[in-house]
Amino acid sequence: MSSINTPATAANAVPSGAGIRVPPKRRGYAGRTSEQLAEERRHRLLEAALALFAERGFSRTPIEMLCSTARVTTRHFYEHFESREAVLVALYDRIMLDTRRVVAEALQQRNLSPRERLDAAIRAFVEGSTADPRRTRILCVEVIGVSSEMFERRRASVHEFAGLLNSFTRALVSAGELPDRDYLRTCIGMVGAIRELMTEWLISEDRAPIESVHSHLISLFSCLLAGARELDAAGKL
Repeated sequence: MSSINTPATAANAVPSGAGIRVPPKRRGYAGRTSEQLAEERRHRLLEAALALFAERGFSRTPIEMLCSTARVTTRHFYEHFESREAVLVALYDRIMLDTRRVVAEALQQRNLSPRERLDAAIRAFVEGSTADPRRTRILCVEVIGVSSEMFERRRASVHEFAGLLNSFTRALVSAGELPDRDYLRTCIGMVGAIRELMTEWLISEDRAPIESVHSHLISLFSCLLAGARELDAAGKL
């Protein structure tokens, strides 16, 4: 299974202030600084959260279990996070950051047409979110219904990716392949479809290859675009 990366900076596209704390400076040992030791503890806590939240569920994972799995004391836990939800927020942000990176890499293919790049963005989002099913569960299941803050964080991520998709619809409008209108709400609905299909893939007893999810999504988006053209031709847009 893949592990959590620990980049130096967090994404800035989601609301800030999630109960994440900066541990106090202390002397290190075994050739490592106190900052390095603190980062290792935080990394282990996020790894433990990924495993336990995916296996047991967020609501059934107490802080004490997180600490014992991560091999840290509760004192060290509270040096990094003020609550269990703060761990979930940090984990969600890290997964979204990694997913953004995968999507950005896919979009570096400048030789593709706008439609091909849109397909590449959808494929990268799906594959980046499902490469580790534990991460899929965090994104699609465990963050649901936790709190209003988590809801807003998730909503910000939905709007971010929908905005990316919408930028490609604008390119299609410029190319004359779509009627001139704002497709942002259509793209928000598309992101919802992506999440629901990933959830269905995750909970299915006999998981089909993830390529089937991508194929369904490309077909769905093609239908949405064709429908927009048909409605415009009929004068109903």
